[in-house]
Amino acid sequence: MAGELLQYSGLITKIKAMEGRLLTREEYEHILEFQTVHETIAYLREQQIYGKIYGGHDEIQHRGQVEALIYNSIREDYQSIYRFCNPLQRSALRLYEKQLRYENAVPELDTGYFTEVWKRIGSFRQQRMKRILREVFGTQIDWLNIMWMYRAKRFFGQSEAEISGMLIPVHYKLKKSEIQHMVEAQKLDEFLEIVEKTVYFKGKDALLQLQDEVSYHQVMRKMYRRLCRKYPASLAPVFAYLYRKEQEIQKLTTALEGIRYQVPEQDIRTLILQ
Repeated sequence: MAGELLQYSGLITKIKAMEGRLLTREEYEHILEFQTVHETIAYLREQQIYGKIYGGHDEIQHRGQVEALIYNSIREDYQSIYRFCNPLQRSALRLYEKQLRYENAVPELDTGYFTEVWKRIGSFRQQRMKRILREVFGTQIDWLNIMWMYRAKRFFGQSEAEISGMLIPVHYKLKKSEIQHMVEAQKLDEFLEIVEKTVYFKGKDALLQLQDEVSYHQVMRKMYRRLCRKYPASLAPVFAYLYRKEQEIQKLTTALEGIRYQVPEQDIRTLILQ
């Protein structure tokens, strides 16, 4: 344990400092007061992390340009963390790297990527690291599969064969039989009944209802809180930080989009401060 504390103490100190630069609720409230994208860009220039990435980009004027720079901020954070890691930590962190190209609130259902990640997790010899990685990526895989089955049945009317073909062929807390029953469900209500009998709707992981991306983020936040309490001196806080950074980027781009199209403030507030 003492060795782990020494191994991770500097890294965790770095992550805590980076967390201190994440936007606060008060800062989001301030952003909601702006009437134009130009005002929002000017405000972001004043923030420590975003002001740095604006350096040398005085021509930045519109939403598309600023969003590109916002997404670059998480890539810079990743590189900064990566340089600080030892070889074992870098090997684990590289599993996440491909997700940096996703510019959405939830990663795409990239079956090849997640299947390869799951195989690589199995090659780690350190059992503690393996448990952490399985919890992080396994929870994500389970919920990407749930969400895509939900969408396929609610919006697209896809067949069982089509749904089976697009799923990540990995299951973590979900049983293989549960996934099969979900695929075979003929009606959305039947699908929801099966989902609500899984571990994610019981005990400490219980949810009130399936709400697509909302439920995904509820589950991921709970998982990271639990994992960081259990393994404070590990990569768990690092992955938790990167997740929070992803959420910040999504909130900022949502706010910029809402301000650009003059969406009522209360509607933007509902999306970014829920």
